[in-house]
Amino acid sequence: MPKIISVAVENAPIRVEQDEVKEFARAIFSRRRDDIDRLIGVFNNASILTRHFTEERSWYGNDHGFSERNRLYVERAVRMSASCAAKCLAAAGISPKEFNHIIFVSSTGISTPSIDARLHNILGFDPHVRRTPIWGIGCAGGAVGLSRALEYTRAMPEHAVLLIAIELCGLTFRKDDYSKSNLIGTSLFSDGSAAVLVAGDKHPLSRGKGLVLLNSLSTIYDSSLDVMGWEVEDNGLKVIFSKDIPTIVHNSVRPNIDEIAAHNGLRLQDIKHYILHPGGPKVISAYEEALGLTHDELRFTRKVLSEHGNMSSPTVLYVLKEFLDSKEYGTGEYGLISALGPGFSSELILFRTE
Repeated sequence: MPKIISVAVENAPIRVEQDEVKEFARAIFSRRRDDIDRLIGVFNNASILTRHFTEERSWYGNDHGFSERNRLYVERAVRMSASCAAKCLAAAGISPKEFNHIIFVSSTGISTPSIDARLHNILGFDPHVRRTPIWGIGCAGGAVGLSRALEYTRAMPEHAVLLIAIELCGLTFRKDDYSKSNLIGTSLFSDGSAAVLVAGDKHPLSRGKGLVLLNSLSTIYDSSLDVMGWEVEDNGLKVIFSKDIPTIVHNSVRPNIDEIAAHNGLRLQDIKHYILHPGGPKVISAYEEALGLTHDELRFTRKVLSEHGNMSSPTVLYVLKEFLDSKEYGTGEYGLISALGPGFSSELILFRTE
């Protein structure tokens, strides 16, 4: 079975305290919202201490059109992705020419040629490398990319896949959007990048230890298009963010997890480790209630939320790195990677430790 060989992350360069973002948001939203003193509490309840962004604070207080935002997205995404990919490949001990397929995931900007093509001109991939850019999956993107890497290396077991996920959510902030969704997004979202190398079981890298990827399950829920996503407007991407997300987690994700476990001859109690995308404290609590988990079992998810906020697609890969770096697992234990995103959709990946 395919195996995760290495994971790397790249933080955006500017580290910001949550209290600083809170006061900035208060100043912006108080221009049009009389209820800002009541609503600003979402920053205290977000369970976030620090986040990272690509731009200085002054940038977010000015007007920006879509073309300017997207130009910055391309520049920053190329720089951060190149650094992250290089670290991931170095950790695996291979050069940029020694993998076969690159999967690039992002939803906070557009680029044609795609970012992975631009990376080729910086890092020097094999000229015959296969490329799969994935757009529009949002917060589920890291897990979706990992699922596609699993499927590809299962079909091509002698190959290795480099997955890169990057989101620059901060570039989508619009100072003239006084909606509650924008305020909540401002309290949660941030910038970051992650890379994962996955090798098939006939690739030389698979001889070492790592997480064995067993199976994946993709689910899209009926009549849920308005739960999460973007509206494209002249001055940028407007966030769609529904309060129904924790309810969907509580009611729908447990049956999906039972399904992937049963398909692999397991029960829920056989799954010991959970690597979950931290959509926010209410989403994490919904997972805990639905799965009967304790606070400590999702400590890596909470740690990433606290230190980085919600970076959309790469966030679950940050949690994956925290889990691997901790080495707090034995051999032959089962775990689950889970993330939710626009559609509204769920992505699950079952793994076994080695």
